[in-house]
Amino acid sequence: MLPTDPLDPIKNRFVQLPSKTLLYGAIAFAGFGLLAFNFGINNAGDRTVIQYPTGALVVKFSPGLYFKGFGLTEIYKDVITYDFDKDDNNGTTSLNFAGITVRYQDGGTGKVFGKARFALPGDEETMIRLHKDFRANEAVAYKLIKAVTEESMNLTAGLMSSEESYAEKRGIFTQWAEQQVASGKFVTELKPVMEKMEGLNEQIVRQIPVIKYGSDGLPIQNVSDLKIYGIKVNGFQVTDWDFEQKTLDQISRKREATMGIITAKADAERARQEAITAEEQGKKNVMVDRYRKEQEKIQAVVDAEKEKEVAVTKAMQGVLVAEQSKLEAEQKRLAAVAYKQEQILRGEGDGEYKRLVMSADGALATKLDAWKTVHLRYAEAIEKQKWVPEIQMGNNGQSGGSAANDLIEMLKAQTAKELKLDMSVKGN
Repeated sequence: MLPTDPLDPIKNRFVQLPSKTLLYGAIAFAGFGLLAFNFGINNAGDRTVIQYPTGALVVKFSPGLYFKGFGLTEIYKDVITYDFDKDDNNGTTSLNFAGITVRYQDGGTGKVFGKARFALPGDEETMIRLHKDFRANEAVAYKLIKAVTEESMNLTAGLMSSEESYAEKRGIFTQWAEQQVASGKFVTELKPVMEKMEGLNEQIVRQIPVIKYGSDGLPIQNVSDLKIYGIKVNGFQVTDWDFEQKTLDQISRKREATMGIITAKADAERARQEAITAEEQGKKNVMVDRYRKEQEKIQAVVDAEKEKEVAVTKAMQGVLVAEQSKLEAEQKRLAAVAYKQEQILRGEGDGEYKRLVMSADGALATKLDAWKTVHLRYAEAIEKQKWVPEIQMGNNGQSGGSAANDLIEMLKAQTAKELKLDMSVKGN
């Protein structure tokens, strides 16, 4: 038995179709083919260069349908991105490389990482010229944009040493690289510099490239290839640097040495500042002591002047007090003299008065007072005596009353005699 062809049912159907159906199908297929070859669609973010069979070139910039007319087409990206950072962006960028290798002025090598964006020209004439020279989007990306960017990076690295790129000129590296990519390479000239050999005391002369500046103070630049084709840099950044191990070791040694020098200078400066501070503090202390002594001296002078004034015042007060005391003593003396004279005069007056009185009546009043006093005392004494006895044993003709009278009379006579008092009444 012969094997059966699996396409036999389909062939049988076509054989069984009417001839008109086949004709219509052929016409439809041909029409679809004509449309496919004569019309195309330009996507957003792209531009399409169309070359007609006549040789004419047109560019479709806007999104949408366009007529090809059996011509050839080439699609370009509106923006070509160049990622040379450490991340893998394959599939989302036009160019994707892990860094750009550069060589620095001192011979050290390394890699620069970053990103850049390039906008293709927006006018048809420039875009057609770009298409004629490069023929494809990949050629523009690799042969123009990548080449210009890498060359600008290396020219920038050649303007500085690895150490400068690592430290103080990191910011200016990005500026110079972007400026050369966008506007053209710097015109440079060689400049001799003295350089000390590491580990030796000798110095050598090296010729290093430096930027040449114009009369306006701006760097002189060659014509940029990107400017010729109307490509603009609308995004450029350097994100990181990487250096070979020898360069890193050298930078580390120099940094340690520099840090040692900086530390030593800082210590010396600190010591100098401390010495200055100590000196200033000493001067301050001397001035403080001097002013304190001056204040003490001034205070002592003020105190001495005060004590002097007080002493003078006290002396003057003493003199015044002495004068006052003297005056008071003189007043007292005069008062005493006056009192003495007064007493003398009083005594003399009283004596004279008494003398005259006694001379006038024989001191009768005095005598009478004395006589009266004596007899009163006698009377008091006699009154206390019992002149009449309570028991009488006999009678000799005398009585107690008589004895008392005799005693009184005797006392009276004695007193009168003593006072020379004449109790008799004298006639005129």
